[in-house]
Amino acid sequence: MLQISTSKLKQQIQLLSNIEHEEIVITKRDKPFGVVLGFERYQELLKLEQDLEKAKKLQTLKSLGSFELGGDDYKSIKSSMS
Repeated sequence: MLQISTSKLKQQIQLLSNIEHEEIVITKRDKPFGVVLGFERYQELLKLEQDLEKAKKLQTLKSLGSFELGGDDYKSIKSSMS
């Protein structure tokens, strides 16, 4: 069974209440290990990641269309994807 003092519990609750305003970086041996952030911020980051992936795919499709029309060669298209 896990035991925790009331003062430590209050400190942890205070930390968690701060995630609405700022992220908490968790360190391990003085190096960043993880991040705790609010759910809304997490959703925003997921949406940004999805939008970026869509933009990359659209750019790839445009490049492939250009390649078929005699535009960029395969190597430049491949390098733009990475």
